[in-house]
Amino acid sequence: MKGIFGTGTRDFLLVRSSALLMASYIIFIFTFILLHSPMEYLYWKNLFNLTWMKILTSVFMLSFAVHTWVGTWAIGGDYLTSAIMGSLSKPINFLYSFVTKLIIVSALLWSLIIIW
Repeated sequence: MKGIFGTGTRDFLLVRSSALLMASYIIFIFTFILLHSPMEYLYWKNLFNLTWMKILTSVFMLSFAVHTWVGTWAIGGDYLTSAIMGSLSKPINFLYSFVTKLIIVSALLWSLIIIW
């Protein structure tokens, strides 16, 4: 059984919802900095020691990974084609996809290890 949305709609919704989550997090961080100006290390440390902040930061990083994953897939699908790259398109696209996925997963795991 197919889902309610096609893949293009699903990708669109993933990118837009992840962007909204990331924007909300960034607005919160900027607001926190403005309200605690001049920023001191103790404020920053105490904020990131809170469990809810660790959860929000983890959600931000997961949103960033999803956003980046869909975006890099779209770039590969649009520009690393046989019409543009010729017979090298498949190995180049595979290498591009592998390296970008490796970087995204590594950054996500590394950030989660640091956060928790």
